[in-house]
Amino acid sequence: MKRFSSKLMTALLVTLLIVSVIGCKSTPQPVEEVPAAAVVKPVAPAPEKAPAKEVAAPVEEKVVAPVEEKVVAPVEKKEAPKAEVKEEAKVVTVVKEKEPEVVYPYGVKEIVKAEGHDVFDLFIVHTNDVHGRLEATDSNIGYSRLSTMMQVARSITDNILLLDAGDAISGSNLVNLYKGETAAVLIDMLGYDAIALGNHEFDYGLDRILQAAQIAKEYSNVKVLSANVLDSKGNLLFQPYQIYNFNGFKVAVIGLTTPDTTVTTNPNNVKGLTFDSPLVVQNAQYAIDMAHQLADYVVVLGHFGMDKNSPSGLTSELVCQNIDGIDLWIDGHSHDELPNGKYVNGTLIVQTGEYMENLGVVDVLVKNKKVVSENAFLIKASDVVDPASSPLASAYGIIAVPEDPQVKAYVDAKKADLDAIYSVVVANVPRTLQGERADVRTKKTNLSTMICDAMTEVSGADFAITNGGGIRASIEAGKVTMGDVIRVLPFNNIVTVAEVTGKEVYAAMEYGYSHLPDAAGSYAQTNLKVVYNKYAAPGKRILRLYANGVAIKNDSTVYKVATNDFMSVGGDGYTQFGKVLAQRELLSDVLADYLAKNYPAK
Repeated sequence: MKRFSSKLMTALLVTLLIVSVIGCKSTPQPVEEVPAAAVVKPVAPAPEKAPAKEVAAPVEEKVVAPVEEKVVAPVEKKEAPKAEVKEEAKVVTVVKEKEPEVVYPYGVKEIVKAEGHDVFDLFIVHTNDVHGRLEATDSNIGYSRLSTMMQVARSITDNILLLDAGDAISGSNLVNLYKGETAAVLIDMLGYDAIALGNHEFDYGLDRILQAAQIAKEYSNVKVLSANVLDSKGNLLFQPYQIYNFNGFKVAVIGLTTPDTTVTTNPNNVKGLTFDSPLVVQNAQYAIDMAHQLADYVVVLGHFGMDKNSPSGLTSELVCQNIDGIDLWIDGHSHDELPNGKYVNGTLIVQTGEYMENLGVVDVLVKNKKVVSENAFLIKASDVVDPASSPLASAYGIIAVPEDPQVKAYVDAKKADLDAIYSVVVANVPRTLQGERADVRTKKTNLSTMICDAMTEVSGADFAITNGGGIRASIEAGKVTMGDVIRVLPFNNIVTVAEVTGKEVYAAMEYGYSHLPDAAGSYAQTNLKVVYNKYAAPGKRILRLYANGVAIKNDSTVYKVATNDFMSVGGDGYTQFGKVLAQRELLSDVLADYLAKNYPAK
């Protein structure tokens, strides 16, 4: 057990960032004694950092000529001896030559975060799959509370990295209406060091994310990273990595984006891009080896996930099993919650779950540029939202972690704009309509069936097939607003009618049921009656399909199916919707109209 600084302990307890480890480990820091506090108050935001300036060429060593000195003879006094005047030593000012700035491959310039300590704790704070949950709620920490925590932590130590592993800017009304801008502004306000691109960062199209990355480069300190997104000519589209310097200990952060992106955002958004180019795959070990030549600690900020049934089959675990030398993998995409991380082939993999229900922290103890230990843990939203009820927090007298007023004011202003659009009541439903993630990705629910019925009715198709992963929330019993509907269907998908054969219908349903009993976003939600054998091998599970009591023939008989534009072009891996006949309304509008017709607001 190493000695622990009471100064740092108090501050970090107050922030609740490393409350789980303060009783057993930390490193003395040269800070002022901070009195224990029962209530955490946001500190004043630090002045905005100016963009890094290019370092001038080395200055030559120069000898500055001394200023000519005049010797003044003393006034003669009768009884005083004549003073002896001595020539003073000449002063020579030497301007030391500046060390040349190191420029790494791809033009990356090192960012110095802290200086002066041989022994220190590096705190890597991380989030993933926030999906536009910007607000602080009873179940989400929210950016405003996280801002308070980070401000206090940074007032105590500079040895902090704040990272996001992707899927931050899409997935809720508060971000979708603004095409991700609201989340991007908050990421900058909180001083995130870097964000990896997730598949849903491409939901607004390639041009939009390229523009956002350029704005971040020019006007903020946030690095938008991905080392495996290549254009049709094999060129990198985004900065692949960044080097951070903590007291001479260099950390390389490499961004990676899941190859699932080609089918988990609208395929048209990433047309011509590759995420698993042989050039990237074959040189992966070389890239990590090179990173170790440039840095002491290699972090992959990788939106890959741990779902073995992912469309690409590539997971963080699989990569770590086959690539040596990755010190830390900060994961996303699969929404897994790893309380203390997981080691795979010497790599510590961490992931927080989703929606900022947890905050991840990795405490890396460094001595003389060597890693002594790593400790990964999660701070639960309950510890931050209601610390008075948290045994851990209350043991230290912490009763509240308030929201940063500036961040809260920004979110509230955007919510007000949103409410003006989405507060209109469209229906009144007698029961809860179930759309929770675990349900809609494994079985039919009353909400999924209703969505398919609405799609069929508005399109005139014979039946509907949509993806369970496109349904993102439930609708509670009672009044239903337009905002509630868009929360269920946030991706701006369009109802699309395709012409398919009976054989293609069976193939689509076989694919949609292939991952069972595991949950999958590609699970086929439908208003067809499905008779299947869940114990049969994938591809041989569907026994019979019925539309309105009439059997679908497993032959060349032609049917019209209502789906969404995402699936019609190969989204979630579907290749069976060959001939598109028509595109109709937004799926969210279709569901709202269906609810209003069948459950009118009173």
